[in-house]
Amino acid sequence: MVTHLHVGFKIKNYEQWKQGYDASAKLRKASGEISFQVFRNVDDPNTVTVLSAQKSAEKVQAFLDSPDLKARMKAAGIIEMGRMLIMEQMDSGTH
Repeated sequence: MVTHLHVGFKIKNYEQWKQGYDASAKLRKASGEISFQVFRNVDDPNTVTVLSAQKSAEKVQAFLDSPDLKARMKAAGIIEMGRMLIMEQMDSGTH
């Protein structure tokens, strides 16, 4: 089963945040990230959600607890953390 990380947050500025997010690609990959998707709220473009596939729940938790991650998040302009979920994928499909 694939583990997914679902994180929502408020940012100051999308371009600033995205630059910081892209700069953390090596760190995210080294921490077990397989793939990611970035979403913006259509009614509030400074509300962002990231859904990423991860190698394991343990690696995700270690990544989230990293002091380096917290510093990067602050520098990227995250002003409010929302809901954060570590989930296991149970099913998927297409139509």
